Amino acid sequence: MKRILFFVYCFFALQVGGVHAQEDSTKQIEEILVRGFESNAKILQVPASISVLSRTNLQRVSNYSLLPAFNGVPGVRMEERSPGSYRLSIRGSLLRSPFGVRNIKLYLDDFLLSDAGGNAYINLLDINNISRAEIIKGPAGSIYGAGTGGAVLLSGNALLSEALLDTSRLQVKIAGGSFGSLHQSVQYQKNTSDYTLQLLQSHNQSDGYRNQSRMRKDNVQLRMKFKESRKFSADLLLLFSDLSYQTPGGLNQVQLLANPRQSRPATPTLPSAQAQKAQIFNKTVLLGYSTSFKLNNHWKTVTSFSTSFTGFKNPFITNYERRNELNIGVRTKFVYENNKRIPHQWITGVEVQRGDYRIDSTGNAGGKPDANLVRDDVMAKQQFAFSQINVDPFSFLKIQAGFSFNYFGYSIDRTIGTPTNGKVPVDFGNQFLPRVAMSFLPTPRLSFYAQIAKGYSSPTIAEIRPSAGGVYSGLQAEFGWNKEVGVKWSALNGRFSFSSSFFRFDLKEAIVRQTNTAGAEYFTNAGNVIQKGIESEFSWLLLNNPGSKTVHLLQLQGSMTINDFKFGDYQLGNNNFKNNKLTGVPNQVFTAGVYAAYLKNYYLNLNFNYTGSMPLNDANVVVAAPYRLWQGKAGWKGKLKGHVVDLFLLLDNMSNQQYSLGNDINAFGGRFFNPAPTRNFLFGCSVDF
Repeated sequence: MKRILFFVYCFFALQVGGVHAQEDSTKQIEEILVRGFESNAKILQVPASISVLSRTNLQRVSNYSLLPAFNGVPGVRMEERSPGSYRLSIRGSLLRSPFGVRNIKLYLDDFLLSDAGGNAYINLLDINNISRAEIIKGPAGSIYGAGTGGAVLLSGNALLSEALLDTSRLQVKIAGGSFGSLHQSVQYQKNTSDYTLQLLQSHNQSDGYRNQSRMRKDNVQLRMKFKESRKFSADLLLLFSDLSYQTPGGLNQVQLLANPRQSRPATPTLPSAQAQKAQIFNKTVLLGYSTSFKLNNHWKTVTSFSTSFTGFKNPFITNYERRNELNIGVRTKFVYENNKRIPHQWITGVEVQRGDYRIDSTGNAGGKPDANLVRDDVMAKQQFAFSQINVDPFSFLKIQAGFSFNYFGYSIDRTIGTPTNGKVPVDFGNQFLPRVAMSFLPTPRLSFYAQIAKGYSSPTIAEIRPSAGGVYSGLQAEFGWNKEVGVKWSALNGRFSFSSSFFRFDLKEAIVRQTNTAGAEYFTNAGNVIQKGIESEFSWLLLNNPGSKTVHLLQLQGSMTINDFKFGDYQLGNNNFKNNKLTGVPNQVFTAGVYAAYLKNYYLNLNFNYTGSMPLNDANVVVAAPYRLWQGKAGWKGKLKGHVVDLFLLLDNMSNQQYSLGNDINAFGGRFFNPAPTRNFLFGCSVDF
């Protein structure tokens, strides 16, 4: 505590002239443009539930993690069971994710981040790579293919506006703090009339709060945008990530109370997480290339190519899994726009992905694979064609109607081990996913919208062939219809914005994670799930007076999520879970935040998150208690010897709450809990050259 007070004192002891960058924190809602559903329209006009996180929003609480900002979005939950082990869900899709992102499509600009097998490694990304995130909640299959959770559209970071020619900028960041945390990054951007070059190098490490929870990640990214003419442009992306993190494992209630910092201990039949050196290694190279060509005043085409190779190793308590993953994907679209008479836009295109995976499973002998090898060669292929029309028949009416035609299939060939059945092809048929939506704007700053969409999500490779080595080819795809209405409102000349939505999603054949007596995971179809919810968020810019000598910027933000998610007909063995609450989904979440800039160079952000109770198993016998989380960031930003300097202090779990930021649902032996860190801090700075 003394160190924290010392750092706070340092902030307020600085007495030098400077500058404070508000960036996009004061941008009015009617000015915010979204590209979700290929709209390229003001957010008030788009008939969908889309939340936008700007670069300022992403880094107001943390300069090194997407988690706090994402958890401020209603309907979204991001978890971190240990440093580097992220999970992301939208409207309950966490039900399926032991790690990574499933049931949600991820894009970085025009590049595909979700692989052909249905998974995305969001933990490979560095927040310094990202300047903006659009989160589409609910089925988005009419444009983005299979996935009942939604889609996340990320934009690459730019230190400078690409419109500025013959300019360059170098930014260096470093921070350190509790539990051996160290973060360092170097970013460089150069603009010319012919190209924009961006380079990023970053290093992150932590010893972790718990035993066996050390993490280390190194990223290098190259981005080049070629501006050959006003009609043609090209974008090249090269990303290398080397990530390793230990996995401490879940604790039961007795172990949690005895010592929350311990890793999963040994049992009479199984060794401990530490003895098995349980951890994950992931080395990934991603290469992407996209082109945009404007054919004439009405037509343009955008095509992107992405390929990635991942080397993955996971020594677990009961097994050792190794995967080599090669993915190739292409997305191309044609866009027609005509703003005369009745403005309209037509988008049509296709997305194709193929993945080839060699998956080895053995026993784990103290962190090394034993001789009991089972090997499967898996080929996954998914493809869809999509088409959508946006029409504005009147100034007060916006209509979107679209569909996609989807296919997902795979083949699995057990080349070592039994049974050896040769290549076994499985496909889930062709799926037609329509969506119809409209917005009604009685005034330019008030809109009501309604939409209906079909969602569909086939099992991922990691669900069909989990790490223990079994094959569950009988797993069925989940699907259902989402019906939604909402309102968006802007007032006080855009300084106040509010949006709220009510939805009902009837999901059939929902995929649920289970664990066996050895702790190995597998997945099963859970029958029907009825998901009803209300999601609301607001932003209020109370003060924006750059000339003030005291407080010159004051902004409030908040969100509310109310979930009524229940199982319908769900029979598992002799147990019937009908009308039980959906596993792993909190019944309510409230967030609030205040941001203030004052005394010319100082700033303060304070966030509060209340997460209600959530059932941890399908029977609803074990329930995680609600928790209240306080987080803050304070800093000084100004000029020193001609350089922009930002000194900041990050505070997490300020009230020292005991909670789990990522539980193991349906865990055998009651090992549900992954204790989150107690009160902790980071102190750092960034310098622009």
